Amino acid sequence: MKIIFVSYYALDNNSGMHIFHLANELAALGAECAAYAPGRPDAAKMHGEPLFRVYGSELPPHRLARLLSRNREDCIVHLWTPRERPRRMAEPLAAALGAPLVVHMEDNEEDIYNAHLALRTDVDPADEAAWLPGGQLDGWSHPVRYKEVLARAAGYTCIIDSLLDFKPAHVPGHVIRPSCEDEVFDMPPHSLPEEKVRLGIAPESPVIFYPGSMHLSNYEEIYNLYAAVCRLRQAGLPVRIIKHGHYCMDLSALLGSQGLGDCLVDLTNTAKPSYIPRIMRAADYLVQPGVDNAFNHYRFPCKLPLFLASGRPVILPESNLGRLLTHGKNCLLLEGVPDPADEICALLLLLIRNPRLASAIGAAGREFAREYFSWRKTAGSLFGFYGEILERHKRGMTGTAVAV
Repeated sequence: MKIIFVSYYALDNNSGMHIFHLANELAALGAECAAYAPGRPDAAKMHGEPLFRVYGSELPPHRLARLLSRNREDCIVHLWTPRERPRRMAEPLAAALGAPLVVHMEDNEEDIYNAHLALRTDVDPADEAAWLPGGQLDGWSHPVRYKEVLARAAGYTCIIDSLLDFKPAHVPGHVIRPSCEDEVFDMPPHSLPEEKVRLGIAPESPVIFYPGSMHLSNYEEIYNLYAAVCRLRQAGLPVRIIKHGHYCMDLSALLGSQGLGDCLVDLTNTAKPSYIPRIMRAADYLVQPGVDNAFNHYRFPCKLPLFLASGRPVILPESNLGRLLTHGKNCLLLEGVPDPADEICALLLLLIRNPRLASAIGAAGREFAREYFSWRKTAGSLFGFYGEILERHKRGMTGTAVAV
């Protein structure tokens, strides 16, 4: 079996991390894997040593097909989200190889597209030039073509069950549950004073860590997290927050007079993403802000397996993964009303004032993670799904990829 993952972005982001771990585990099961992605081919090494080859997107699909021509009958092309850039790579590659095309979904693509357009009045989605390589909409899913590629697909995978809502009825589906590195399960379930000191934080300061980027669909949620931290500081608590991620808006402008003061420790440009587990050793509490809306309902924040496996208490919305957890037992759930920042503030205050409760919630969250999050189990299940897709393909039961 040969699997070619076609990524919408370089492999140094969260999607790349998923591809990296799945490809490595699939290789251990005997599959021959490759990735076809923009950016530097060695970007995958930030996650570890890849057991697969990476081909750059500058290589035309027909030339890559010639390089991969051996054992075509056992080949699958896995399109990692149906955005325009990777779609133009994956469909002609699958057509040239005569291989079934599987499409992966990570988000509600329509919600992301609409949020992007709402703030880009200078973009006309009817202008086909905007969707061409280098165009203003090149990185998004086309509102018509993404549905067409789903309808033609031989299989459909997604990161969370709710995204099965977008699966055409005739296309076989499979949920790929994300996981995290084994080392996270082994870290102490409490903050380490020496790690706080290393980051210039007093050992007695309560520390929150938020690894993740701010974009047009989640900036209000991240604002609420920082506003909650500001309110705790104003109440006299020496709370610090560690940031790791690029933000599309300036925090100071968002917070205005509340101000962050000296509570922010920004490691975005000084620590590689692979260092996140070590940074987490300085954290006491982990928060995924948000509410149950069209964006969150259809996503699986990749930091959540990491959060839960760390043994720290986790605060998250009653949406996506939060629907599988129990408030007060293995997490604290956000309802998002009436004031999301005040709610985050109140739950953090509850944990700070009740260390036994915080410890119990963290321990139960880790047990949940041990049961549900394993790259090996996920890859094993995916390997079986690929086998079904290949069998259907041989019997002529799958859709046809097109050269574009």
